[in-house]
Amino acid sequence: MYSRSLIQCIMILACLWFITACAHTGSHNEPTAIITTEAFRFFNGEYENTPRMRTHPPTSLAVAPFSKATPDAWSIDKDGENPALIVRTGMYNHIASLPFKDLELYATDRRLHNAGLDTPEKVHALLQTDPQKLRSLLGVDALVTGNITHFDRIYAGIFSQIAVGCEVHMWDLTTGKLLWRAKNVSRAMAGGISLTPIGMVMSAISSLWNLREDSMLEQNDNLFREIVSSIELPESLLATRQQPPRIDLFTCMNADHPFTAGQSVSFRLIGDPGARAYVDLESFQSGIELSPVSPDIKAALWDDVRKEIEQQYVANGHELTPELTAAIARELETREIYEGTYVVEPGQQAYGLMPKGYLVSEAGAQATRLDAVHLVDIDAQPPAIPTGLQASPLDGKIELTWNSSNEPDIRAYEIWTSATPQSGYVLLAREEGTTFMLQDRTNFEPFYITLRGVDKADNQGAFTQPVKAVALPHPALFSFEQPGPILGGPVKKPMFLRAAKGPFTVEQDLMVEPGGAVYAEPGTTILFRPDTGLMVNKGGLFLYGQADKPVIIAPATQGAPSGSYTGIVIKDAPAGMLTWVRINKAATGIKLSNASPTISHTEITASSQAGIELGDGAGPEVTECCIHNNQGMGGLVISGEGVTPRIHGNIFENNTPFQVQSYVPVEIDLRNNFWGSPEPSTDLFLGEGLLLEPVLPTRP
Repeated sequence: MYSRSLIQCIMILACLWFITACAHTGSHNEPTAIITTEAFRFFNGEYENTPRMRTHPPTSLAVAPFSKATPDAWSIDKDGENPALIVRTGMYNHIASLPFKDLELYATDRRLHNAGLDTPEKVHALLQTDPQKLRSLLGVDALVTGNITHFDRIYAGIFSQIAVGCEVHMWDLTTGKLLWRAKNVSRAMAGGISLTPIGMVMSAISSLWNLREDSMLEQNDNLFREIVSSIELPESLLATRQQPPRIDLFTCMNADHPFTAGQSVSFRLIGDPGARAYVDLESFQSGIELSPVSPDIKAALWDDVRKEIEQQYVANGHELTPELTAAIARELETREIYEGTYVVEPGQQAYGLMPKGYLVSEAGAQATRLDAVHLVDIDAQPPAIPTGLQASPLDGKIELTWNSSNEPDIRAYEIWTSATPQSGYVLLAREEGTTFMLQDRTNFEPFYITLRGVDKADNQGAFTQPVKAVALPHPALFSFEQPGPILGGPVKKPMFLRAAKGPFTVEQDLMVEPGGAVYAEPGTTILFRPDTGLMVNKGGLFLYGQADKPVIIAPATQGAPSGSYTGIVIKDAPAGMLTWVRINKAATGIKLSNASPTISHTEITASSQAGIELGDGAGPEVTECCIHNNQGMGGLVISGEGVTPRIHGNIFENNTPFQVQSYVPVEIDLRNNFWGSPEPSTDLFLGEGLLLEPVLPTRP
């Protein structure tokens, strides 16, 4: 806990530091010009009013965007806050009270941007080379520029030192010459308590209403109140100027999110009573009326303010004296609270609107105040329907692409999927970009995709027309030749067998040659006439069945004996795929040489010579297959050199005379297969080097 004496010492030192912080130069003795406000008594900065300012003051002016005087001009740069805009707005708030016709900040920015002058440096360059062009662009006589020298908060225990500083110039746009300049820094100690009744009231209100950076804004306001007070104007020009009402605070109360249709944007203004108050949202909406709050609400708010002031005083080791309490009460009695709302209508959209509060006295004098911190975003316009949605098939996945929206407020795109085109859609993902990969999709299973945009205000646009999507093992599968039910002869290019066009009948040997390939989708049936077969020589074979839709390989004649057709022969093919295939009554179910296909979930049964035969260079991966009831040489025959099979997790049973025959002088890894029983007889295996242990004790 800090003692009261320590706090008082710090405050005294802060006051001394503030008083001695800056020196000023300038003239107070011009008989034809007078200082604009009483705030000049506190001004300790530098200033200069040129002779042309005294003899040819402008009738209209604009305030250009401010820049940093040095790269480290400010240490505060919070998300959603722009120190350059805040300081510039402080200047505008006070210079707008002078008898000049001022150009609104948003209008100034729009005209500069349309002319390609989108940085302070570009504006300054044109000011130096062609000021009259700026005069034509802006439609004003003078331009105020500014370099920010300070926007800092330095922490020291429970207190912090804050500083806002700026150097400003007013330029004659007819001649390009200087009219007036000023430079000052406003410093204070934050974290303590204000020294004036109105300062205490504003500090309490800022705390109660959760207004951000109130101490920085207060110093910004003080800085430009004093800077603008150094402008000397002819008495004749000021004679027509009525004393404007006083605005103590103006703010948008709830600008923490974009406003959508039906939502209310709330404003409050504290100032002189008996005046008319209203708000403009740049050119988007003008004349939003503010009305005095009811006496009951005002009394409740002021009661909260008194309690907050007392709490702040106690927290800083002080107690309110009766005299200070009475001064605060008198200050509250002379203040009015105005409030009003703007209800957003459907279809409206505008971002970054700076609210401007007006207070007009009964005599017609007007005061204005901009709120540069609480910019208003209005978005009651849902995003347009996304265009260009495409679903590109890949193996086990779908690549989605769509066109990028030119709407700047798009936050994300929602991806919805359904098994049917008209209903049942569920949200799958949100994506900020324009591509998305749908992983872990089952090949050949169609589904439907639709898309909609969501903006920063969470407005949801309409959905696209549904797009049918299906993952495919080969992206161009549907573009391959799709033959009818009769097959046979050489295959020199890829073909795709569709289940709906079958069953297919092989009338003569189907020979897949180099450059050719046979693809079959789930549910395809291929029947073979006697003595025909499927021979792959340097081509490809890809049979994609599913558990409930296997690819069937069988004799064309019902009741045909085992071995009535050759079966599948693959030679000199480095890759291939057979999954969920049923091969029945072939001479040899699958015969391989110099081939390494992947064979899974495949049933080979009732072959007359062998279930699987491995010749020279065969290296298949065989998993989760069932090889049973094959005769001749049995379930698996290994006879070639250089074989490298990977055979695990399969069922071999009831194959005669052997489950496995091996005629090669190398070890063959056959571990983790089921051989019909937990302890299969060695009589079922012929050959040396068969690694069987461990065996699977039950069917996998």
